[in-house]
Amino acid sequence: MKDVPAGPQPVLRKDAARNRRCIVDAARALARKGKPIQLNAVARAADVGVGTVYRHFPSPEALVEAVAMDQFTSLLRQAEEAAESPDAGQALRVFLKAAVAAYLQDDTFAAAVIDPDPATPDLQHLRDRLQEGLRGLLARAAADGGLRPDLTAADVMALLCGIGFAVRHSPDRADPGLADRYLGTLLDGALSRETR
Repeated sequence: MKDVPAGPQPVLRKDAARNRRCIVDAARALARKGKPIQLNAVARAADVGVGTVYRHFPSPEALVEAVAMDQFTSLLRQAEEAAESPDAGQALRVFLKAAVAAYLQDDTFAAAVIDPDPATPDLQHLRDRLQEGLRGLLARAAADGGLRPDLTAADVMALLCGIGFAVRHSPDRADPGLADRYLGTLLDGALSRETR
């Protein structure tokens, strides 16, 4: 899993690379404020023309995915670390907690992880790698006898999105322990007593 990037990225001129960074940073700032990522608004925030934004990102979805890439990359690194842990059940628990936190803290990640048709091949590659890492963690936990063997990576990703959705729509969503409580409930059904 060490080769996280999707492949060789095109080399941009310095000014184009700077513009792309400014666009992604502006979109990230808008997302953190809870505002939708609309290309016109991003262009204004990045102080570039709308045409410049469209040259780099042909759709709002492509820009959302670019903003979410950092979160995917971070989770991939965490999956690598979890894969090296001697305690498979605990490693799975730690990784799933990080995945739920990413879903709750990053709206762009939440949108990109559930989109059935990613706008860019780079994001599809990262999603495939993330599922591959999760499959490895699940297989280890199942081999140790600590996990239901019928759970797939797709099942777990859907369940994590469900937890995120439940937390976001709960009347107690401000409760800092809510996500852990929901994740613990999920894991109580998936993990054997020895790994809880």
